[in-house]
Amino acid sequence: MVRPSGIAARTRSLGRPGTGGVVGGMVGGMAADPAWPVTGGRQARRWGLLLIAGWLVQAGLRAWLSRSQVVPLAAPDESAYLIAARVLAGGVPANFSYSTLYPVGYPLLITPVFWFTHNPVTVYHAVLVINAAISAAVMPLGYLACRRLRLDRPAAFGVAMVAALLPAALFYSQYAMTDAIYPVIVLGWLLATRSWLTARSVRGQYAAAIGSALLAGYAYAVHSRGAVMVAGSVVVGALVAWRRLVPRGTALAAAAALCLPLGAGALLNRYLSSTMYPVGPRTLAGEALIRLHSVHGVVFVLEMAAGQLWRFVLDSWGVAGLGLAAAVVVVFRRGARTDVRIMAGLAAGVTLVTAGVSPAGLPPTQPQAWASGRYLDGVLIAFFLVGAAVLLQADRRLIIVYAACVVPPTVLAMIVVGAYAGGSVPTAGFGAAFVFAEPAVLTQDWTTASVWAATAVTFALLAAWVTVVLAADRWGGRLARQWRAVVLAGLAAVSLVAVLQMTSHISRAGTPRQEANTIGLLTGSGLKPGEHLAVGTGTSWASWMPQAYEIPWAQLESFSPGRQPPPADATVVEVRWPSGRPAQASWPQAPAGWRVVASDRTDNWVAWRKLELPGGLPA
Repeated sequence: MVRPSGIAARTRSLGRPGTGGVVGGMVGGMAADPAWPVTGGRQARRWGLLLIAGWLVQAGLRAWLSRSQVVPLAAPDESAYLIAARVLAGGVPANFSYSTLYPVGYPLLITPVFWFTHNPVTVYHAVLVINAAISAAVMPLGYLACRRLRLDRPAAFGVAMVAALLPAALFYSQYAMTDAIYPVIVLGWLLATRSWLTARSVRGQYAAAIGSALLAGYAYAVHSRGAVMVAGSVVVGALVAWRRLVPRGTALAAAAALCLPLGAGALLNRYLSSTMYPVGPRTLAGEALIRLHSVHGVVFVLEMAAGQLWRFVLDSWGVAGLGLAAAVVVVFRRGARTDVRIMAGLAAGVTLVTAGVSPAGLPPTQPQAWASGRYLDGVLIAFFLVGAAVLLQADRRLIIVYAACVVPPTVLAMIVVGAYAGGSVPTAGFGAAFVFAEPAVLTQDWTTASVWAATAVTFALLAAWVTVVLAADRWGGRLARQWRAVVLAGLAAVSLVAVLQMTSHISRAGTPRQEANTIGLLTGSGLKPGEHLAVGTGTSWASWMPQAYEIPWAQLESFSPGRQPPPADATVVEVRWPSGRPAQASWPQAPAGWRVVASDRTDNWVAWRKLELPGGLPA
């Protein structure tokens, strides 16, 4: 017999606040039903307005931090996503063959900007505003998650505001990349899945099941690591339908809904592949499968997973590690509600599988990227909320136990990272700082950050959060719970300092150089609409890919300077600048009538322009 109200019909007490039972409910991947207070319409409207105000503050902060950026900085990701959006709007493509295929989910989101303007600077600013608005949604979604973690309204609001300040939730909104929106997608998916299991009406369960499936499918359309969320949704759907924990019709509805974004994404990706990758893209899945076919490859992947989990703890100042430890405990705790254990297992499983699978497709020439924290940014925010809820209301004995559980695996991960990436990681320059920003903040070293020092500082911060809780319980008396909230002030301060430093050392420091590399070519060569740029083989993709975005009126052409003449319609030619040679030596086979008009020694390119006679005819 189908139970119309699902798991919610079997809700039972988990204990009074502060006991282990409530902790079990809290850390169940946002699965526990809060004791919703009965409030009047006026109070509900007041809190609704406060949430809107919080979202506006978060969106404004993001827009303000990115105000000085005028060109894409993170190549090739930003250029690929922006050009893909331009193609979807009917604009000019670029040839990204042999590069990674960037999925269509994020470009679809920013495509409408190209309906109104093709000015590269205007488009980029508009995209960053869109990022700010969507990224700031972490705040209201975090509030909803905290309410389901049994926090009262003020505490839920405070935790959500602090979570939205984490670099993983805020910093990447300054870039036209999927990381700007991914935490919002993951958080929304977990909330929808939780509602599917616990909604009080059949209609609510159907709506939540469909919403959860659509978000999982869209996550996969946004980034390949969304495949783990799709797999998680399939497993949960099959489990709850088999055990009749929800009406089986909701699982069928979810399956049908999941096919929509997956099918649409596959069709649009095929279109982008034929348009932007005419010779074919590089497949990350193929690289991952090759590695998983051998014992050495599997060990290699596990080492990379250790790097991801090391950053998972570091990038959350230890708090997400606390939440993950608590969730794992709940999965194996006898007596916990079924829906709580399912959600805890789902969230923890997605985290661990993503940590192992996502970096497996990286080229072997990128060992430092194995310890990048970006692949887990979405689940990091979710577990930060759980960890913060544990700090605010869990029994202090359990807090100590969870904190103690974080240390050994993090130390092991640190040792693994030290073995393959070295005892220190580079943090000077845009690329290195972008990958290792949080370790640079933790060590206050923007040249080379010590792996051991970054880990030690994280443990010190985690110890500080636990100490505040213990001190509040010891000397706070009846206001002990309120004094625990001092932890939020410390977390907010650390996160704000981190984001401001990352913006200064990475985004703002990288903008002048990238302007010279992209806009500098256009202004220096005098390239204008209607003219064509040809790029010689050997020119760095880090230069021509952003330039392809800056030239929206014509597709870049390519040629081999040493073996063939430039294309007949080329007005400007960009070639590689050989080290130690004058700019004139960059193109010895230059035909008559071409001269050097711009160059950039930092990025090693030289621009040649075809001269014109006074009457406007070519020389």
